[in-house]
Amino acid sequence: MALGLPGMKAMTVAIPIAEGRISPVLDTASRLLIVTRKRGKAACRRECVVSPLPVDAMARSIAELKVDVLLCAAVSESLRRSLEERGVRVRRHLCGDAETVLEAFLAGHLRQSDFRMPGCWGWHLDGACCRRLGTRRALASTASAKSP
Repeated sequence: MALGLPGMKAMTVAIPIAEGRISPVLDTASRLLIVTRKRGKAACRRECVVSPLPVDAMARSIAELKVDVLLCAAVSESLRRSLEERGVRVRRHLCGDAETVLEAFLAGHLRQSDFRMPGCWGWHLDGACCRRLGTRRALASTASAKSP
């Protein structure tokens, strides 16, 4: 069953926030909105102040909050990997009002273009931005064209 759909028993979602919107970069966020849903209803909702921490310490702190899914805009590759190694699914390249994005995620409607970061052309299974993938492909084809 897909994350965020009503049939799921319990799930904890975290969103880095700044002034009611998704914070631009998780690594430098100062607050996290944590929402736990049980049987389709909000069971617990709180905000946590986040201190600047090294990557592993930040990932450990977020995992200790029992977060299942983290919705964010930008995140360093090292922090994303560290979170995922600890069982936290990271959905990145998102922007907008935190409450609106949260509701869309929980309703299973997060793939709407309204929530994509500017410059992101589409969604991929691994959460990577197609613009980034396109750049990688362009670099690979240029490199292969130059090789003897």
